[in-house]
Amino acid sequence: MNKDVEAITAVLERYMSRVNARGLVARVLQERGLSEATLTREELVKCSPALRRGIELFVAPRMQHDALERFKEFFRSRSDSSSCRIDLKREADISAARSEARRLCENAGASAFSMQKVTTIVSELARNIVLYAQQGSIEVGFVNQSRSSQIVVTAIDNGPGIPNLDQIMGGRYQSRTGLGKGLLGTKRLADRFQITTGARGTSIVAEVVL
Repeated sequence: MNKDVEAITAVLERYMSRVNARGLVARVLQERGLSEATLTREELVKCSPALRRGIELFVAPRMQHDALERFKEFFRSRSDSSSCRIDLKREADISAARSEARRLCENAGASAFSMQKVTTIVSELARNIVLYAQQGSIEVGFVNQSRSSQIVVTAIDNGPGIPNLDQIMGGRYQSRTGLGKGLLGTKRLADRFQITTGARGTSIVAEVVL
């Protein structure tokens, strides 16, 4: 058996029968046309959302939290990196940032819902930088705490700042290009949201609990 497949199967066997654990892994690989004999670590990481759904379906509710934490730790330990930084100058950089955010979520064993929230936040913040500040950067990374783990998105630019921030965050203003909607949407999606803005630029930190 492939060593990584054997390892994730062993994690699953802590919370379900050996037959169910092996069956879940085999079914996920088959659905994606992957062979265990030639499976790469990168391919296995891309299977993490489907494997996570299996845990949510087949593991008893009282054991799910522990199972998911072990599951996420397994994929984090096999990740090539726990963070990435993308410079933003043009439209194509927005797609690159979204792709990197998705990759990191897969590495973390994030649920499909958490992954959707993170990629949407990254898209909105990256688009705002390209449209309004012309250049800046986004960093996406893991934060591990005793009871949970988060994906943290940090967006920084050196633009002119947001002079009407109170109106925007209060839902009383929206530009024709949608700046207000994007920032409010990001705040609603995030479990923690912080924004600092001034004449020297804007800094935004958004966290999503996995």
